[in-house]
Amino acid sequence: MDDLDDELRRLFSDDRLDVHVTPDATDAVVRGADRRRRRRTAVTGAFAVVTLVGAGIGLSLLRPPVDDTAGELLPTSSSTASDTPSSVPVSTYTSTVTTIADPPPSGTGGVTPGKPGNNTGKPSNTIPPPITPESGRGAFGDLALGMSEADALKTGVLIEPSTTTDPEAHCKSYATQSVADGDAVIISAAKGIARITLPSYAKSTKNIGAGSTVAAAKTAYPSATQSGSELLVAMTATPRWIYVFENDGTTVTRVRMRLAGGDCPGA
Repeated sequence: MDDLDDELRRLFSDDRLDVHVTPDATDAVVRGADRRRRRRTAVTGAFAVVTLVGAGIGLSLLRPPVDDTAGELLPTSSSTASDTPSSVPVSTYTSTVTTIADPPPSGTGGVTPGKPGNNTGKPSNTIPPPITPESGRGAFGDLALGMSEADALKTGVLIEPSTTTDPEAHCKSYATQSVADGDAVIISAAKGIARITLPSYAKSTKNIGAGSTVAAAKTAYPSATQSGSELLVAMTATPRWIYVFENDGTTVTRVRMRLAGGDCPGA
């Protein structure tokens, strides 16, 4: 052990093992310390930048997701290097539902039930269509209203002798082959045949005759007017004449054809 100690002392006391310090050693140590401080400062700044970037990414991930439907409605455009925020127009659309109403039933007088504009709060007054005048030739068989007495006698329908219907003998009456009444046909000396009485089996041009109801006659001839016991229907023809439906208030009893504007009393 003593030998070891002696050897160590000899080695440590050897001048060759001394470390000689250069004159600028102190400056070199100071410069080295400055470099180490700058490195620590740079590392610290870089760490701070990384920390801030990480925080920003974390905040972006925490934002609520954007609705895909809204994204489809937004117009897309290429990104530009501009810091000014631009307003993004949002497309909107409106859904329209069209309801088709049923067509109005016929015969409503032009007023469509249930549609606005036609509902005035007052009952609609339906104007009946104008009555169409009846037309038809005033004739039965070979006899015609306005025919002269001579022409009527030539037909062979009249039965002679005749009887006068007025004191001045302006008018004469005859029976016919189908009607036995003496006044079946009345003839005016000035205007010709003024009345023709139809036999009981005969019908008018609209199938109205003795035995028909008054209601049926009014339906067949809407322009008919009641005068006493007669239902009168004015006819448009030349000469003008009138259908006369004698009735008891319910049933037609006789049908006559009368010249309009005749001058024979009782015709």
